[in-house]
Amino acid sequence: MKKCAYLTSILLVASLVSPNFGAAETLDAPEESAEVTDNESVNTNSHDLEGALEQLSALAPPPRLSDREPGLHTISCLPGTVRSPIEVEGATYTCGVLTVPQNWGSPDGRNLDLGFLVARATGETPQPDPLIFLAGGPGASGVLAGDFDKYERVRTERDIIFFDIRGVGVSQRLGFEECLVLALENNAPADQINALQAAAVRFLAIANGEAAPSTPGLSDLDLPLLNATCWEQFISRGIDPNQFTTASSARDTVELIKALGRDAFNIEGASYGTRLAMTIMDNMAEYENAPELRSVILDSTFPPSVYLIRSLVRSDHDFMLQLLDECQADAVCDGAYPNLAARLAALLNRLEKTSLRANGETVTIDDVVDQLTDVTNTRAGFIPRMIAELELGELDTYLALRAGEIGTAPAEPLPAAALDPSDPVQAFIADASALLDDNAAAEFRVYVNIGLVQEEPLLTLQAIIAEGFPGETGDQMLEMLQKLTRPDIAASPYVAQQIAIMASAEGTPEMQMANMRLSIAGGLPHFLFSSIHCADDILHERFEDAVNSYNDLQLPQLADLDMSRTQAGRCEKWPISAAPIEVKDPVSSSVPTIILQGAYDFPTPVYMGRRADRELESSILVLIPQQGHGTWNHAESCVGRIATGFVQNPDAEIELGCVDAREPQWALPLEGQP
Repeated sequence: MKKCAYLTSILLVASLVSPNFGAAETLDAPEESAEVTDNESVNTNSHDLEGALEQLSALAPPPRLSDREPGLHTISCLPGTVRSPIEVEGATYTCGVLTVPQNWGSPDGRNLDLGFLVARATGETPQPDPLIFLAGGPGASGVLAGDFDKYERVRTERDIIFFDIRGVGVSQRLGFEECLVLALENNAPADQINALQAAAVRFLAIANGEAAPSTPGLSDLDLPLLNATCWEQFISRGIDPNQFTTASSARDTVELIKALGRDAFNIEGASYGTRLAMTIMDNMAEYENAPELRSVILDSTFPPSVYLIRSLVRSDHDFMLQLLDECQADAVCDGAYPNLAARLAALLNRLEKTSLRANGETVTIDDVVDQLTDVTNTRAGFIPRMIAELELGELDTYLALRAGEIGTAPAEPLPAAALDPSDPVQAFIADASALLDDNAAAEFRVYVNIGLVQEEPLLTLQAIIAEGFPGETGDQMLEMLQKLTRPDIAASPYVAQQIAIMASAEGTPEMQMANMRLSIAGGLPHFLFSSIHCADDILHERFEDAVNSYNDLQLPQLADLDMSRTQAGRCEKWPISAAPIEVKDPVSSSVPTIILQGAYDFPTPVYMGRRADRELESSILVLIPQQGHGTWNHAESCVGRIATGFVQNPDAEIELGCVDAREPQWALPLEGQP
């Protein structure tokens, strides 16, 4: 699809209808917090921050202790928590808080409110055991980014629970943003305010209605000063960061299931959520009156026994070993490109010393690494041929990959959302989409949805097609569009749904606030991340452990030590207590478990999934070809069907036929090449 100025202008509306934009930041905002309307802005100059405090506090409510009694409390969801017009609060979903002791070792002390959302089962006879989703990060919000559609198949039989662990999203978030608000409230010294302002620059831009810059890297911040400042600020509120740990969140999760009155439950963990899930599995016998843990799905596994700093150097490296192993295991690929691992190592060593010059191009080692480390879609199948050509000083495949001319097809075409052909609008969308490949069809649908809610939808759609799809395809689509009338659009339930989505995403000050809060809370809360990884990993490691790992790498040019070096300094002046070393022990559990592992997962490489499979007694490891981090993203995908079948019957044999269809199709040498 061709981009144009007209399409770009109407896409300014797209952020308002995106499913990832616009849920509430906190389920239980302080009553005194003021709303920021479209007529207000926040002056974020350092000397004016104090005057903006009320607005900033409304956008990033600081963590606070609870006055509620321990237990379950149903509350209203804030506007924007769920955007689908077919979902009705109180009927199809509910929000609530679980009030728990801040310190499980002192249950009579002060309490915390932790937010959750229950999406009720859609079938007439739901099963009693829900599926609870534990998000990654640590620090991603399950409540704010709850993906109902992903669970469409599972939800016919089971409730889906989205839970924000302590320190995340709607559960007393511990980020730079909340710390800045506290520092302003407490009249912190100027150097502390300035350091926080630099760390929270994205927050301040959003609060002022400006384009949000990228989050600064940790190496660009005065981390020791920020750590010392925010520890003091959180403590001033009675918040003890030492209680924001994996162990505490594991206990919280089990207590939530108990409070909901469930005798059994299932877990899906993603990334860090798998570490939390495995911690729950390992400690089920220690929880008093714990419900039965019926099954566990581990997606992109990060076992407790893995150490963070020493594993980071493998994140940009091990996927390539997996790709090379796959080529070697395939008779055709191995026959065309024998000894490929050794050849790639030799090529990278050579490029380190001398760049490649051919056809007027100078190709550096960094240029080659950029292409090697992009294995999205179906690019992996072209990597062996690119390596072989670069050995010969040829650039054909390298240039084609760089230009996006090859490897852009998805590894697994996904079915489009169901359309009703009896509705002329939906029939048009279906017929026009059939002329396009999967990626273009999905993009076309986004533009059409936006066009349908404009004042002149037919003219808007005509412009979209004329400017975005020049040529024969566009002509065919315009012929189809001519059959669509104004009455068709006015009577279409599909159009009514798009209008409702648009209306829910904009309009009221409450919705504008919800949009801003989600945008702010969408990043990982820095200090929750620190509390967990300092306690679980970093205080048990040294940077030298990462150096040792790096020195063992087969292809060191793909990796570097910068991230490990930065993370090794994360805990300076953050006086968290180290977790007992036993948290690094292998997990023991006989709960039926499926481990979903992307073959080209960077953050949690294949070896982590294999380790979890070795540790657990009743697990099966499913390697998903041509897949990166996070495998279960669609109800109708191969992984979606596998995961749904497993939840329905954890003891049944798993049908894995669809996995084979995702295997790379290796590109053979071009004609005339050896």
